Amino acid sequence: MTKPESPCILIVDDDEHICRTLSVILEKEGYQTAMALTAKEALEKAQTRFFDMALLDIRLPDMQGTQLLKQLQEVSPETIKIMVTGYPSLKNAVDALNFGADSYVMKPVDPADLLETIKDKLEVRKKTEQITKEKLAAWIQSQALKAKSPSFQEFLNKAVAELAVFGLTKTQAKIYLTLIALGVASASEIAGTSKVRREEVYRIIPELEKRGMITKKLETPRKFLAVKPETAIKVLTKDKMKTMKDEIENLQKKETELVSKLKAIELPIKHENSSIEVISQSDIVFTKLTEMIKHARSKIDAVAPLSNFKLVYINRSRKLMENVLKTVKIRMVTQKCELDDFTKEILKFSAESNNPIEFRQLEKLPFDIFIVDDREAVWGDHDSDGKALTFWTDKPTQIGILKESFEGLWQKAFVTDKIE
Repeated sequence: MTKPESPCILIVDDDEHICRTLSVILEKEGYQTAMALTAKEALEKAQTRFFDMALLDIRLPDMQGTQLLKQLQEVSPETIKIMVTGYPSLKNAVDALNFGADSYVMKPVDPADLLETIKDKLEVRKKTEQITKEKLAAWIQSQALKAKSPSFQEFLNKAVAELAVFGLTKTQAKIYLTLIALGVASASEIAGTSKVRREEVYRIIPELEKRGMITKKLETPRKFLAVKPETAIKVLTKDKMKTMKDEIENLQKKETELVSKLKAIELPIKHENSSIEVISQSDIVFTKLTEMIKHARSKIDAVAPLSNFKLVYINRSRKLMENVLKTVKIRMVTQKCELDDFTKEILKFSAESNNPIEFRQLEKLPFDIFIVDDREAVWGDHDSDGKALTFWTDKPTQIGILKESFEGLWQKAFVTDKIE
């Protein structure tokens, strides 16, 4: 008899030491763990595997923990979510509960209390799932007894659509679900209940056996039974993830080949005329910004929300960003707000490198600007969704206008407190 898989817990905290400490404590208790230092990393991991529980720090470099909680609730609603904070506030507590947190614990975390909370929450979910499973099994069995009634066929059609996501065909799903309802059945009984032709049942049963969805009894007439749903779905999920992984690897391989082919047909002559380009995709915006930052030699002038400033820093190479902070003169105007620890750390690093960032703030930003070496710029209107940088130019006339706009805002902006 195989041992049931232990619960897996995702630990999300920007302090790697805290992540590793909690991981050691939890693994000693028999839990599996995974770590994420940013909200982005946490969401990526939650989209590729299921976590029984997530421990979420309230303050992360790229997103508030409560916002991450809200997004995780959409990605993985069944995951138990516990907020961890060293900054208690009524708003955080209310937001955490409103966005679906199952519990709320304070730093420094008491290991014994945390383990007790985890154990209690997992136990509650186990009991809830058992009750639900028993009710569902009883309902399906009752429908199977009335196999010819529309209600069982209606159930089949809805469940079939859900199983299709995991890679089963409509007919495969019908046969498996019918066998769950019947418990043990012959091919004829499966055909009569599922409304699938007997020839199709005989053809598909070996496929489901091979996939680990059903097993057969060595008796006459031959009978079949369904593998437990929790085991079958795990098998399907594993197969689906492998297929997706193979597809991603093939796409990446084709991406490299296609880029080489497309580059081969590029004109060898560069366009000398200056221009203005419209950028519609945020990914292309950040790719363009990366190239501009990489080629910056003397100065960068920027007007942008603090969140954009942090996002660009976090998603670029640390080596590249540190080199820029050491060698390029940066003037930054952002909206009025309290500087967080992450921003203070960047400003402190730039000051220690004898090339301090000049940092000013305004009550409200009328637009966003990013100018590099007075030779190229990205700009756009700032909206509530943070989609701001939508145009690029190397046109001297346009850059001159943007420089005047920046200087005007720079003079209006006020200097922030000195960073210790």
